[in-house]
Amino acid sequence: MKLFKNIALLASLIGLLSLAAFAGNTTGTLSVTSTVSNACAVASGGAVAFGAYDPAVVNSSNGADLTQTGTFQMTCTSGATATVLMDQGKNPTGTSTLAVPARQMSDGATHLLGYQLYTTSARSTIWDGVTGIPETGTGSSQTIQVFGTVPKGQSVPANSYSDQVTITLSY
Repeated sequence: MKLFKNIALLASLIGLLSLAAFAGNTTGTLSVTSTVSNACAVASGGAVAFGAYDPAVVNSSNGADLTQTGTFQMTCTSGATATVLMDQGKNPTGTSTLAVPARQMSDGATHLLGYQLYTTSARSTIWDGVTGIPETGTGSSQTIQVFGTVPKGQSVPANSYSDQVTITLSY
């Protein structure tokens, strides 16, 4: 009986070995792809807050322009090039164009306070809706500075003045 058990065990092992001999492996490939598109976004909440304009003394025709710097956030795909454009605002003068914007803040009634936005701190190039400025995306949020001026010598009544300028990223 012991011999029979040993023979049965040996036969089982040979059977298992023969099954392993018939097992095989094969390989193939799986293609994995994706397309990354250029994309940009402007975050809401940017502002240029000029503060108090004093037409009687500080910002009178004998005084100084009121200047301020503001910022907004933009995010573009890493390496994407975008042109940052700004429109004329909600209250442009009658001679204003996208190429040469003449912006004005309104008190919500009939009074207007002129201002301008510039691309650099030297305030020599008006930020327009045609040429704009070039930016290259980093894939992360980028802070873009805006330089503003309210020219001196504007005779306007006391009130709160505001405007909204649309920022466009052309990419």
